[in-house]
Amino acid sequence: MLARIWDVLKATLAVAALIAAALVSADKLDRQRAQPVIGVVAGEPVITGAIAPTARPE
Repeated sequence: MLARIWDVLKATLAVAALIAAALVSADKLDRQRAQPVIGVVAGEPVITGAIAPTARPE
């Protein structure tokens, strides 16, 4: 009985360690990305591709 609990505990710790490593790795990759251009709002729909740019009537 104790051996089964120990096996379940080891498996749970292993999965938790894998998840933690994945989160740390993803955070590291996010921090290494190129910084956005100064003066450009990254949330604008045209920049993100959510809305296609259109010609403005003059």
